[in-house]
Amino acid sequence: CLEFCGVRFGSLSGLKSAVEKEKELSRIDFLTGVGNSRYFIELANMEINRAHRYKHPLTVANIDLDNFKTINDRYGHSTGDNLLRLVANTIKDNIRLTDTVARVGGDEFAILLPETGPELAEAITRKVQKINLEIMQKNGWPVTFSIGVVTFINPPSTVDEILKISDNLMYF
Repeated sequence: CLEFCGVRFGSLSGLKSAVEKEKELSRIDFLTGVGNSRYFIELANMEINRAHRYKHPLTVANIDLDNFKTINDRYGHSTGDNLLRLVANTIKDNIRLTDTVARVGGDEFAILLPETGPELAEAITRKVQKINLEIMQKNGWPVTFSIGVVTFINPPSTVDEILKISDNLMYF
């Protein structure tokens, strides 16, 4: 019997399973259940390398929830948490299986769209924005969405550069 950090395991495979579970949990945003920034960076780095190797487009959408602080101030943090979960699930339910959504900040999400050109990226982000806006209106929440979308044929070498570019595009 093995013991790891006070937890007993019947075998080495039990320890390996626990380590894998911990690794998985470290990549998930605890509140929304979507990926976190660590997970997004890992996947984006792989997709940057793939885009360079195969010369496929890579699109990243950066989404900021405008007026989110108002929700927490007016309705409380539990309502704000519910709103974040709704937005995360709406994004997850309206992107392809090959795409990834992650919560990369308090009220910021990013979508990684591998092998996706600008037309399809625009259609996906418009759909996500439309559905989320309908949810906000239905609940009487004054939240809107600033979205910056960028498609690269030859992406920068770092995820930070990609996020900086997509973040800057939210203000145009």
